[in-house]
Amino acid sequence: MPNDRNPGWTRFYVPEIHDIHPAMQAELAAMSALWPAQARERCALLVVPFWMGELALADHPDFWTALAAMPGEKVLHGWTHTLGPDLWNWLLYGHDNRSEFARLSADEARRRLADGVAALENTMGVRPRWFCAPRWQQSAAVAPVLKEAGFTGYMLRNRLVRFGEEPVPLPALCFDEGPRKTKAALLRRLREHTIDRLVSAGKPFRVTLHPDDVNDAPTWDQATRLMARLAREGWEPLSAEEAIARWRALQGARQPA
Repeated sequence: MPNDRNPGWTRFYVPEIHDIHPAMQAELAAMSALWPAQARERCALLVVPFWMGELALADHPDFWTALAAMPGEKVLHGWTHTLGPDLWNWLLYGHDNRSEFARLSADEARRRLADGVAALENTMGVRPRWFCAPRWQQSAAVAPVLKEAGFTGYMLRNRLVRFGEEPVPLPALCFDEGPRKTKAALLRRLREHTIDRLVSAGKPFRVTLHPDDVNDAPTWDQATRLMARLAREGWEPLSAEEAIARWRALQGARQPA
């Protein structure tokens, strides 16, 4: 529903499923089922081709065949999603450093991106157009390498960046805070206020689901309640490309004749 101040830039969300790899088949089914049919068709599916350096997409043909048949944009989500063990990450999150692209050189980013693209092409026959760095963290060297490799653009925490165009402000609502229960419970309570603020204001945002969300009952309840509220209040799911097109049209409408 357009409003006078921002016609068309209100009351829609972009659905995303992150960390897709062969060991989360049940979680993928649960996350897909949470979306209404219109959202499933528009969902960005963020695939990690060699999860943790241990699970290769190519070694699981049943999984990638089913994934290829799913509607939605297949997005490259790193190569392994990890930079290995790290004390600070273990203390804060309870696991390794998942910010795979946060401090890569251009050469290392180029290698990992090439491996990731090849993995998606050789399995699902898909050449990804979009990239999302794990945790939305990428070094300054990554964007030029993505452009060089022919990507359309990349996703950051608070915006979508399409090469050659103005970035689109579209924040990601994330439920995954790692396995530290006390920290996760605190942030989940804070997230209730964030959700209420976003939905009450009608501000568009991305709903980003992760496998661990499914396996944490309070977090999954929060995600389920959000989706029920969005449906009840008439929010529209859009794909990332549809959201960008809407932003572009609005910016064009604001230009003087």
